[in-house]
Amino acid sequence: MNQIIMNINDFEERAALLEDGKLSEIFIQRNQQNRINGNIYKGRVVNILPGMEAAFLDIGLEKNAFLHIRDFFDLNNENKNIKIENRLKKGQEIIVQILKEPRDEKGARVTTKYTIPGKYMVLMPNNDHIAISQKISDRDERARLEKLIEKKKPVDLGVIIRTAASGKTDLHIKNEIEYLLKKWDKVTRKMKTSKVGEVLYSDNDMVTRTVRDVFSNQISELIIDNEEKYWEIVDYIKAFSDDTFKTKVKLFESSLNIFDYYGANKGLEDALKEKVWLECGGYLVIQKTEALISIDVNTGKNVGNQNLDETILVTNLEAAVEIATQLRIRNLSGIIIIDFIDMKIAGDQEKVVELLGENLKKDRIKNDIVHFTKLGLIEMTRKRQGTPLSDFYQEVCHSCNGTGLIKSKENVVLDIMREVREFAEEKDIKKIKLVSSSEIFKFMKDTSFVFLDEYVRIRKKEFILEKKKEKLNYEYEIVLEA
Repeated sequence: MNQIIMNINDFEERAALLEDGKLSEIFIQRNQQNRINGNIYKGRVVNILPGMEAAFLDIGLEKNAFLHIRDFFDLNNENKNIKIENRLKKGQEIIVQILKEPRDEKGARVTTKYTIPGKYMVLMPNNDHIAISQKISDRDERARLEKLIEKKKPVDLGVIIRTAASGKTDLHIKNEIEYLLKKWDKVTRKMKTSKVGEVLYSDNDMVTRTVRDVFSNQISELIIDNEEKYWEIVDYIKAFSDDTFKTKVKLFESSLNIFDYYGANKGLEDALKEKVWLECGGYLVIQKTEALISIDVNTGKNVGNQNLDETILVTNLEAAVEIATQLRIRNLSGIIIIDFIDMKIAGDQEKVVELLGENLKKDRIKNDIVHFTKLGLIEMTRKRQGTPLSDFYQEVCHSCNGTGLIKSKENVVLDIMREVREFAEEKDIKKIKLVSSSEIFKFMKDTSFVFLDEYVRIRKKEFILEKKKEKLNYEYEIVLEA
């Protein structure tokens, strides 16, 4: 059974995809962090670099955006060898969409090939052709959808038919095209009056994006712990005539933490560790470097009941399944090198690669496997999309000059908030005192003290925040009084 679990509070929104009770993907949006991927901006050309076939644009962000010639759409010259300096000039205003968010010292990567995503299709305003998801393999269904879209879409606009469109009726398609055209019409009207740096289009929030991109016929139920968002989801589903999906949406009405209740927090904690244990007794070591992701497979405690070759194969096969899952949970991307345990039998290598490929098909993000190299390693790539999980929960340790990772300040405070709120529900407790380091003390004062203080007072209890110099880094202690 596949489930989507949603946890909403005043500081973050989280959604977890569980496959047979096991965490397989997670989506996070912190309220203080603005997601800009997919946003459309009005920009201005700041500099043109002919040698790089690219231009830098001011779109109102801290760093200038990067536009490569491959991401530049020219209606009259799309199929010709165009040069960037012949298409743009310094000071020119141009509308662009974020392809990749700023990362480290790099600014955002942008494109003029705009897309407006919906649940069943993606509108391409700068195109006029129809593309169909390769995951829709039935020829008759592909033909039916293409014919249906040709009747419904405007002549000068293109459409990508998503996997979720399979089996949908004329009404579903008609409603979605109308929905997407209204969105694009708003963008085109803003283009005429907007200023440089202004956002013309912003993608939906985390809850709506998850319902749009993940909630499908393969999902048995969606459970959310926020009533307001629950009704937003129900209304959103109505817009696409998917009334059958409404019965799958459920409100979690319990004082327990929904992520704890369904075991998502345990899977989340495991996904932040370098070492991942396999059921057979073997384990993975997953390490991220500047250039690539390395994954090492080890037999560990798996001594096997058969011969050595059989033990190695069993470990590698289980590792292949787990690696595909960990890539999704951690949202790892770029070049990925997998060092499976050496296999002497060629047929065993083929089995491992085949199983890895099958499990990678579950991934919504594009990936590509290069078969075993001469060194016995598997090379693969995974498209960069969104934020890696570690960026939400870990930061470089100041004490070890970047050689290790600790829980981030934000995550420590979220842990504190969960503990305080749980203690506030206890009838016998009258006073809750948080004794913390100066860093946590200041961060709590700036972000969450007022909320927690009010939360505790409503329950007729007292909340005290105290700073102790002897507490190091992000240390804290909660003292309870009856």
